[in-house]
Amino acid sequence: MPTYLHPGVYIEEIPSGAKPIEGVSTSTAAFIGFAAKGPVGEAELITKWDDYYQQYGGIREVPNSLQGDAMGFSVSAFFQNGGRKAYVVRLAADDSPDDPLEAAVGYVLHPDESQVLEFTAVNEGEWANGLVVRLTVKPSDASLYTLQIGRLDSRGELGVLESFADVSLDSTSARYIESAVNDISSYVTVEIASPPSTYPASYVANFLGTSTSGDLSGADLDLSAALVADRRFDLALDGDSAFTVTVGQAAYTLASLATEIQAQVNAGAGESRTAFTAVASGDTLVLTSGTRTVDSSTVVTDGGNNLAATLSLGLTNGGVEAIGLDSLRDEGDLVDGGDGVPAGSTEYQDVFTAFLKIRDISIICLPDMQWGDTQGQAIIEQAISHAERMKSRMVIVDPPATELEDESDVAALTLPTSTYTALYYPWVKVANPFYDEDDNPGVPTTLLVPPSGYAAGMWSKIDGRRGVWKAPAGVETQLLGVSALAAVVEDPEQDFLNPLGVNAFRKQPSFGHVIWGARTLSTKAAPEWRYVPVRRTAIFIEQSIYNGIQWAVFEGNDHRLWASLRLNIESFMDGLHRSGAFQGQKASDAYFVRCGLGDTMTQGDIDRGQVIVIVGFAPLKPAEFVIVRIQQKVAQQ
Repeated sequence: MPTYLHPGVYIEEIPSGAKPIEGVSTSTAAFIGFAAKGPVGEAELITKWDDYYQQYGGIREVPNSLQGDAMGFSVSAFFQNGGRKAYVVRLAADDSPDDPLEAAVGYVLHPDESQVLEFTAVNEGEWANGLVVRLTVKPSDASLYTLQIGRLDSRGELGVLESFADVSLDSTSARYIESAVNDISSYVTVEIASPPSTYPASYVANFLGTSTSGDLSGADLDLSAALVADRRFDLALDGDSAFTVTVGQAAYTLASLATEIQAQVNAGAGESRTAFTAVASGDTLVLTSGTRTVDSSTVVTDGGNNLAATLSLGLTNGGVEAIGLDSLRDEGDLVDGGDGVPAGSTEYQDVFTAFLKIRDISIICLPDMQWGDTQGQAIIEQAISHAERMKSRMVIVDPPATELEDESDVAALTLPTSTYTALYYPWVKVANPFYDEDDNPGVPTTLLVPPSGYAAGMWSKIDGRRGVWKAPAGVETQLLGVSALAAVVEDPEQDFLNPLGVNAFRKQPSFGHVIWGARTLSTKAAPEWRYVPVRRTAIFIEQSIYNGIQWAVFEGNDHRLWASLRLNIESFMDGLHRSGAFQGQKASDAYFVRCGLGDTMTQGDIDRGQVIVIVGFAPLKPAEFVIVRIQQKVAQQ
């Protein structure tokens, strides 16, 4: 209570008791499945297709299949058909040694040669294989560098995807490369570290200790007229002591000379010598150490009567030498990224557990999973169990890609009967973005895509245009991005689909491809929840009231609280009624809100700390069957 001490006027604000309830969003979807890139097992909110393209790699090409990338096409269909927000979860498993789930790595040599810059792709997958990281010193300041990340084109030129200018390798600098790149780059993270004890196998293949001759196109390789019976040069491999290579007195081609040099070196002991190679490459002679490490080296010095000079081998004779570290100097490729294998029940259950804390999801799509497939059905059942626990979201179930020819085909599927599920049929044919008449003519011109993404997008569109109480079906639900349907649905087919709760995609004259059904899969099991808009309207009311009356917890449980609850909930329901959400011309016909002692609760309920509110509404059910009865008018005498 306020304290009044001095004479005067006191202004006090008195609560009116009105605490408006805001309607929750009903159009936020969640897509879970296999994607080309992106964080694995984490839910990320996106608001447009470009977000998915940037973060998850867009639509993947699926080789040797008539079905397209279910995840990519479904997310695309969602946004194309009116979707606004979606959580995306990329899932994959690391259960196969042949298909590991790994992030690609690459290395660049630190200028002091005692360390390396280790670049790691920001997330796992093959998507990063072949990325090139290039570090070049700034001409005007040797302490600063430019880091470029990109891919080499067909001409060997770097197409830059990202660039970081004026980065430093000094950890005390404000532009330290780790701080400048990590958490900012869309492609890599970087760490300055000691060289790893082992490099990826595919990376090690690039480590060469070589000595390459100058141009020998004009050299006289006829050694038969030499003043001495042999010719010699000294060779040191991988930092070991030099030994002498002696070539006989004969006429050689460059290739035969290479063969003799290799034979002599291979006759020695140690991997450097036994795996050593000498090859003629055009008009040059290339000598390569037998090891593939950062320490590999092949050093040629003069010896005997100086065959090294004759062959232009060695730095003093115009040759070129490279140690293994040279392949790490200022550029490296990212290698050994792996996509893993499709996720199973364990990975999906982890996602559903995480979804318990994300309350704004209202639609769940599992594009990679179809009902009727053993694993797919088990995972869909996990999703349904999650939806029934949350009571705030629905699962759009995808059917098999095959045609349902009669009622027995539908019955054989033993579809779920949860009021939180809906199913759409058939699959959709879309244009194959990877088909090219000239460059890629061997792939199908169209691909099959599951229908759930299209339905989810249309739910979102109709929610925004008309409200969640409007059935997402009819001629205004013209589907975009559809080339054709995998199966034709006409009246005879829908005669056995509709009674079982299977909603159809149909091609209607003058309207194109539309959704022609608005039922849940509980059509027979729970008829009061037969229609999708009825179930979703109930979810909308329940979640809106749940969020809007949190203030009531721990308030005094008496007539003042009960009146305030009635006032606020009635105000919310009246707004819905005036928007056309309920059946009933008068408010009393459309809804009711009750809360009070002797009405909704007893003194015992109050003693147990309970306040009970009962809210009822007359759902607006769709006019599924429009019946016009016509009769002849009998002439009157």
